[in-house]
Amino acid sequence: MIRRAVGRVIGFLRSTGFAIALLAFTGVWSMVATFVPQGDAYEPGVMAWAAAHPVAEKITGFLGLHQAFTAPVFRVAVVALALSTGLCAWRRTSVARARARSLRRAAMASAEDLIADHDLEIPCSRALSRSEAETRGAEALLRLGLRTKFDHGVLASVSPWWAVLGSPVFHWGLVALIVVVLAGGLVRSEGLMGIAVGETKRDAPESYRVLEAGPLHSWKRIDRSIRVDGFETDYQTGSIDRGPVPTVSVLDGKGQVITTQRVYPNNPLQVGSLTIHPAEFGFAAILTLLDKNGADLGSQTELIDISQETSSGTVPVEPLTLNDAGRQLVVAVTVPMERSGEGLAAPQERVAHVEVFTTDDVLVTDAMMAVGDELMLPSGSKLRLRDLTFYSRLNVVDDPSVPLLYAALAVALAGLAVVVFVRQQIVLGAYVEDGDRGTFLMRLRLWKNVPTNRAEIESELTKALNGQADEEDR
Repeated sequence: MIRRAVGRVIGFLRSTGFAIALLAFTGVWSMVATFVPQGDAYEPGVMAWAAAHPVAEKITGFLGLHQAFTAPVFRVAVVALALSTGLCAWRRTSVARARARSLRRAAMASAEDLIADHDLEIPCSRALSRSEAETRGAEALLRLGLRTKFDHGVLASVSPWWAVLGSPVFHWGLVALIVVVLAGGLVRSEGLMGIAVGETKRDAPESYRVLEAGPLHSWKRIDRSIRVDGFETDYQTGSIDRGPVPTVSVLDGKGQVITTQRVYPNNPLQVGSLTIHPAEFGFAAILTLLDKNGADLGSQTELIDISQETSSGTVPVEPLTLNDAGRQLVVAVTVPMERSGEGLAAPQERVAHVEVFTTDDVLVTDAMMAVGDELMLPSGSKLRLRDLTFYSRLNVVDDPSVPLLYAALAVALAGLAVVVFVRQQIVLGAYVEDGDRGTFLMRLRLWKNVPTNRAEIESELTKALNGQADEEDR
């Protein structure tokens, strides 16, 4: 009873219907996830979507669609799909091993082997000699698309032993692909890094504003930096408008450029396990603090996001904190935007509105500043707007499992190619004496991609070895 129940469970898990249902679910889930902003509940994009779709958010939040590919329901479905595919691969491997043994034996078969084990017996015309029968048999098989060779008294068209391995290799490749995807979540990191044009940031946790890393991800192996070299607000390739596009460089630990390229949707920058996608963009104000004597005390960069909800059209990502002669001050910078029927647009003459507050939100001073202007602080030191440029928020993914992912995919595709294009067949024929006339014996195993069938082979050989010759005799 227990063995029968276990057999039924295994049969259900490896069934085609169950696998198709899981594939359909994961496909629909992934498609729905493309319409839902991904990220934690506190992220602006997720919060805005939730506010705009309160009813849908109840379902989305319950199912975990904002983190679609790490949600428990999705992972359970993927694990079940891996188990189903693995059981199917195991069964197909057993079948392939048996067929491979048959192919090896068939490649060395003799006429005596066919006398002991054959599928068809085709009587030959009395007028045909052995050599004529063998020639006509080879020609008949060739007309059906079966090219044979003559060895050990046998006409043979036998696939190589590896021809039957395509299906198990394909399925084991799929299993490896799923396992790598699941394991990738343990070793990968993904986060958002805002970088001003001309600025370089180390690929380290402190450089990210939002960061998720798997429990097995190691920062010790990473020694590189990321730089934004340029920013085009309206980039076109041919007739396609790519919109705002940053030019991004990845540098090694010594500061040498590894690669540089423009990054836009469907054109990420990829270096080894690192993949960089564009996310958002905004302005970047580079501020320099000068003491009373004009000495440079250091510069900081404040990132500014574009926002439809503010009067100026922008909002600081995170106000800066500076030390003004022992007093902590907070600096918030915005860039006034021009409003039109089409939305917000950067003004022709770009200026920054710089506000300085105490730590308890009391305004100390503010001013509209162009690049090079200075703002006097209470202690007599000055705040200079050194530059006002763009910044790009990059989605940076480090996934060491990516090479393994491509390797598993390559294995699966290689197996699929064998399944689709390589024949799996055993066609053996031998002429044996049977009294005053000969008989042509055939052993046939027509598994995949064979251009004919058993009935056609029997019919064509009968005409070639018996009917046609008898008509000539008459």
